[in-house]
Amino acid sequence: MKILSISDVITNSSSEVFIIHAKPEFQDEINQEIPEFLKEVCDIFEEDIEDMLYTEISDETYIDEEWYYYVHKNDLLIHSNSDNTIPGWLMNIIDDLPWINKFRDKFQGYYAKDLGEIDLPYYDWNHKPDEPGLKHRMENIRSIQRHHLG
Repeated sequence: MKILSISDVITNSSSEVFIIHAKPEFQDEINQEIPEFLKEVCDIFEEDIEDMLYTEISDETYIDEEWYYYVHKNDLLIHSNSDNTIPGWLMNIIDDLPWINKFRDKFQGYYAKDLGEIDLPYYDWNHKPDEPGLKHRMENIRSIQRHHLG
């Protein structure tokens, strides 16, 4: 049999959480304006945001013991409601939040966690906010990519 083409098929059933760690001087602004912005975007697409995700502001600093992601007190968390409820187009917009002019340079850290991925060692920007050189590395970031590994 002659092979005509090869394709990778990736199937996935997972939830997402996005953790947004704003710079202290922008914390209240970011935690209010990002949920409003995402709702406005969903309204434009005539989608009900409540069917896809919910947001919360962390009232404590912790490491999620089940999925191993780090959260600072007052971080904004964007959760999918259940498996695959945040469509790809909206995940792309959330991924691009740090580079939207309205929010540019207001983040101290940003992390996207696919709750279906295999846990591998990773560098979590929020984990060591006082590490020497971190500010310089953050200023040079031009892109954040989320990869599903599981």
